[in-house]
Amino acid sequence: MWLSLTFILVLSGILTYIVLRRTVSQMTKVPLWILWTILMTPPFVTGATVTWSKQIPPLSVAIGLCSICWFLYWRLLDWGRQKVRSTEPLLPATEMGNDGSAPEVLPLVESEPVEEAPVRPIEPEEEAILRTCFVWNVFFLDKIEYRPQAVLCRGKLRTEADNAYATIKQNIEDLFGDRFFILFQYSLSTGKPFFALVPRPQFTKITRSRKWLEYAIAVMLLLVTLLPTTYFGAALAGLPRGSINDILTAGLPYALSIISILGLRDLGRYFVAKYYKIDTNLPYFIPLPFLPGTYGCLVQMRSPIPDRKAVFDLGFVAASLGLVMAIPLLIWGLGQSEVVPLDIKSTLFSFHAFNPRFSLLLTLLSKLALGSQFVADRAINLNNVAIAAYISLLIITINLMPLRRLDGGYIVHAMFGQKPSAIVSQLSKVILLILGFIRFRASGFGNTDLLFLAIVISLIPAIDEPALNDVSELNNWRDALGVVILAILVLTLIPVPTVLMQLLNV
Repeated sequence: MWLSLTFILVLSGILTYIVLRRTVSQMTKVPLWILWTILMTPPFVTGATVTWSKQIPPLSVAIGLCSICWFLYWRLLDWGRQKVRSTEPLLPATEMGNDGSAPEVLPLVESEPVEEAPVRPIEPEEEAILRTCFVWNVFFLDKIEYRPQAVLCRGKLRTEADNAYATIKQNIEDLFGDRFFILFQYSLSTGKPFFALVPRPQFTKITRSRKWLEYAIAVMLLLVTLLPTTYFGAALAGLPRGSINDILTAGLPYALSIISILGLRDLGRYFVAKYYKIDTNLPYFIPLPFLPGTYGCLVQMRSPIPDRKAVFDLGFVAASLGLVMAIPLLIWGLGQSEVVPLDIKSTLFSFHAFNPRFSLLLTLLSKLALGSQFVADRAINLNNVAIAAYISLLIITINLMPLRRLDGGYIVHAMFGQKPSAIVSQLSKVILLILGFIRFRASGFGNTDLLFLAIVISLIPAIDEPALNDVSELNNWRDALGVVILAILVLTLIPVPTVLMQLLNV
């Protein structure tokens, strides 16, 4: 067993390093080996625990360790991006990289001017040319400000935001070519829209001759992910040490279900990115050495998002595709499961004595699938497909939280804008902490799963990065779809009211 575990760890380590080198090495000043060590800490700790104690670490320990490592990874990545933004040289209009792909745009921060002389992205004589790009009845230019890596053009919007961005962008590109990223966003201090011209940094392109490597990495990571998911599926079925055929028979339903749900979710995000011409890598599955075996795929955006419609679609399509596949599989799996006596110590991960009453949505789905079998004082012994669908639903729900880099963060940002979405994010953290404490108290101060999750989520930054055109608002039907998807988040998080429990006899 230790030989197989060593092979998986070595292969995962190599693939993780390759993925990091191809996705974030040009975006951060943090040494790659530090990021790699943080991401590989959970597998290494799990491998050491299995080798020495012959058992997998408790799920709560594994989740806590993984959450802390992911938090450190993203914080270091953000810090490294700030270092890149402050030290990266600017290119003149004629200088280009070795290729043509667009890099990830760095968030524009309206900071106070530094004491040393700032770098002027345009020459003094070019300012007069730039002013001609702003038509008075489209965007009345008031003043131009210089930052170390941007030109801020402030004024008054005099037409529809879509029309203003398209007109000004076209005018600037006609005179300056593709020299700048052209951002249109709200000022966090004044709330007024302004244009920002950010010089394009040097970047590298994935050439056709190396594109095959992305496909090879994606396929290898998918195959590697099949190993832990199949093993944990067999372990959940009580056959972790049977023959190969027994392990495959018991474990593949779980593995294929969770990979299909989470894979479809991230494929949706990938194809939306391609539709909007956003440069991104193929979906890379992330194998985990503990249950659930994977957290889904890594889809790294390597170029700026064009507008808030694209921001919304990236979050909504991914979440809705995951839900469309997870909910039917969960209903089917619940229908194949058995009811068992209720254990008052049941947690979120008590799969063989599952109590869904902490969630209104899960309770309704359980009653729909099991009917009169699911009554008060009864729990559910989930089968493998139901476990995979339930875990996938939890992952999708966590990603629907209105926080940075999560699907819900994309959706709320697109619906309300950058500053209001930050307020919504902070409120959601408080609400989740309250729900976690209510569950903790209702369990006799012994159930900390939701409270722990709330604490980890509260560490995620609230403010997201703006799109290039962050002023134009969504249309009505996207707003309606956003309300529907966020309603599913609420239904999943809130417990069943006592009146409804009595009505449904659950």
